[in-house]
Amino acid sequence: MELHGPDRNVDLEARVRRWIAEDSRHAAAFELATDHWQRSGNVPRHLCEWTSRSGSSRKRRRTTGAALAGMVMLCLGFAWAVYFLRNDTLGTGPAEQRIVDLSDGSQVTLNANSRVVIQYNEGARKVFLAKGEALFNVAKDRSRPFVVVAGDRKIIALGTSFEVRREEPAGSAFAVTLLEGHVAIEPIAWPDAPPSAGVHGVKLLNPGQRLRFTGGTVETLDSPSIERVTAWRQGRLIFDNASLGEAAAEFNRYGTHKLTIEDPAALNLRVGGVFKINDPYSFAQSMANTYGLRVFTRGKTIILTGKQSDLP
Repeated sequence: MELHGPDRNVDLEARVRRWIAEDSRHAAAFELATDHWQRSGNVPRHLCEWTSRSGSSRKRRRTTGAALAGMVMLCLGFAWAVYFLRNDTLGTGPAEQRIVDLSDGSQVTLNANSRVVIQYNEGARKVFLAKGEALFNVAKDRSRPFVVVAGDRKIIALGTSFEVRREEPAGSAFAVTLLEGHVAIEPIAWPDAPPSAGVHGVKLLNPGQRLRFTGGTVETLDSPSIERVTAWRQGRLIFDNASLGEAAAEFNRYGTHKLTIEDPAALNLRVGGVFKINDPYSFAQSMANTYGLRVFTRGKTIILTGKQSDLP
């Protein structure tokens, strides 16, 4: 109600973004609330009109407002129950990738440690990316846009191919890379319909472009190598002048063995090349040979260090 009322401000918007980022379920809840709000005919607008009337009608306003609030909460409670009771969650484990054909002919490819929730209805084909990374090949259906929700944004496409990646830890940070076609990226509260070009707050991507959100309104647009972005589908990781710290973090998205850099001076060493996604030890050994580091294991942790005192 506050977001659709006359007192909306940047502080309120920032609080909403923080709340959405706290839990992947919050995005789903907010999307459901927004959807029902729109279908109710913008109830908050009417409530705002009532608050401007004379004091003689205050009692009537309170009664009507309470009744409407109760009705809306009942609708939202029903929608929440339907959403979480449906068996429409797809997920993968630490060393697992999965290709799933959806009911409309679209296809989703899940990277390791990923989870999506499918919510199709008559008006839109909606997918919530709760965590991880997924590549979508969308079947064309102009009557039902394909919508992917990530953090506090949504990606809308009619028929195209694109990848969405949520950064760890899960929050509002994510990246969208367009492989084919066109997509629009817009605030989560907007209607599930393709927007017109030039609308403020909407980002339109062309094939080969990647848009990265790092939280709030901070975003960067670039054109990375598509082969590098999608290399995980062939079980590979491709680095091009990445830091050793960034490469280690990328390996740690996969498998149960984690790579740790215990020498702070080594974190910014540059890395390039193609490596097997499921073999972090060979990568660590390669870095040790290249830069004169030492590598050893401690349980399921692979440690790179340049200090003799760090050895067990």
